[in-house]
Amino acid sequence: MFWVRKLLNHEPQPSESNDDDSAAWDAQNAQVIDFWENLRDWFSTKGYTLYKLRYIGSCILSLQTPTVQVVETPDWPYAFWGDDILYGDLVPLEAFLSNKICFAHDRQGQHVAIKRLGVLDGSQEYVISGFLYENRKQATENCILPIIEILEYEGYSFAVMPRWGEGPLMPDFSSIGEILHYIHCLLKAINFLHLNFIVHRDINCRNTLVNHFGAYQLGDNEKRRNLRSSGKLTYALYDFDLSLMLPSTSLQDECRLPAWRSFEIISTESPYNTRQAEVDYNPFVFEMGCLGIMFCEEFQHCTPSIPLLAPFLDRLITDNLHERFTSSAALRFFEEILTQLSPAQLSIPPPPSPSHYAPWEPAKYNRWRGLPEDFLKQWAHFRAPLPSMYTKVLRRICLTLWGIRCVRAIRHFKRVVLRIIR
Repeated sequence: MFWVRKLLNHEPQPSESNDDDSAAWDAQNAQVIDFWENLRDWFSTKGYTLYKLRYIGSCILSLQTPTVQVVETPDWPYAFWGDDILYGDLVPLEAFLSNKICFAHDRQGQHVAIKRLGVLDGSQEYVISGFLYENRKQATENCILPIIEILEYEGYSFAVMPRWGEGPLMPDFSSIGEILHYIHCLLKAINFLHLNFIVHRDINCRNTLVNHFGAYQLGDNEKRRNLRSSGKLTYALYDFDLSLMLPSTSLQDECRLPAWRSFEIISTESPYNTRQAEVDYNPFVFEMGCLGIMFCEEFQHCTPSIPLLAPFLDRLITDNLHERFTSSAALRFFEEILTQLSPAQLSIPPPPSPSHYAPWEPAKYNRWRGLPEDFLKQWAHFRAPLPSMYTKVLRRICLTLWGIRCVRAIRHFKRVVLRIIR
C-alpha cells in the first residue's frame, strides 16, 4: 500500500545518494505542511484542532503531535490510546503527516483523522464516502470505520473519522477466539460492501484498523494486549482510494470488469482468476479470493486448532470460481464455525506462527495436513483442487507477452462465434 500511495500521490521517493531526489522530497514535504497549515483556522471553525505539525529533517516525513488534553475514557466509536514504550525524544501518540491524512481533536477532546477525498468531482472515493456517511449506522455495525462528518471547502472534500490504530495484528494474538474475532469483523465488512455493490480492491491487513492507537512499538503495547484479552477491541476496514461502486441494476454474478483492471492493485497477492489471459472478470469473486489469500497468509497455520478453517479457506481461494464463497456464504459458514466452538476451545493459545513465509497456494502448502481422517473424508468436497496440467501450461504460456496476445485473441474469437451461434 505504501508504494501505491506514493505513485498515486506523486510523492517522490528519497535517495540518500541523490541530492535532486532529496530536494524534491523536501519540497513535497513542505507543500504538504503548507496545505494543512493553511486550513488550520478553517478546521478550527468547524470544531477541529489540528495536531501540531513538526518538521524533523530532510527526507523524513513530518510528524503530528497532539496539542490539547485528551479524554481518558473514549466513547464509541472513538478509540482507546496510549501505553507506548518510548525511546529518546519520541512523543506519545505522535503520527506521520501525509498528503491525504491529518489528525486533530474535536471539541470534546476526542482524537479524529481527517482524510482529504480530493476535489468535488464525483470520484469513486467521494461517492463511496458519501454513501458510507449516509449509512454510517449500518456501516459501523458491519465493521467499516465510521465517517463522522464530511466537510467541503473550495472544491475539496474531507472525511472526518475517529482516529484508530494501525498494526491490528500486533501484539500477537493470545487465543484462538481473538483471531476468529478479527476474521469475523472483516467478513462482516466485506459482506456489507458487496451487498451494496462496492468492491474495496485493496484487501490487506494494512487497510484494517483497531480501536486502540499509540505512536510506536505496538508489538510491545501491554494496554492493547489487555484490551484485546478483555474483549474490548474490535476491527474495521478503511481506505477506499481504489474502491469502486458498481451499478446495482444487475446481479453480482453478472458484474464484469476488463481483466486488466485486476492488475491495477499491486500492494497484495491476488488469485489466479485473470492469469490465463481472460477478457474480463467478476470483481466480487476476485475480491473474495484476495480476502482468502490474506487469511491464508496470516492464519492457515491455525487449522490444527480449528480444523474447519481448512475448508473455509479453501472455498475462498479455490480456482473453481462457481464454487468460491460469496461474501454472504462465507459469513454464514464462518458464523456456523463459531457456534460449534466451546469457550474452552476459543481460549486456547494459537499455534506459533511459521518462522518463514508459507505460500497460500494449495499446491505449495497443505492446510489439511494432520487433520483427523474422518474429518478429511467429511469435507473432501470443499478441498481446493490442484491446477490441472492444461491450466499449468496455459499459465506458463501467459507469462509471455506473445502468449497473452495469442490466448486473448482466441478467447475473443470464441466469444464472437458463440454470439453468432446463439
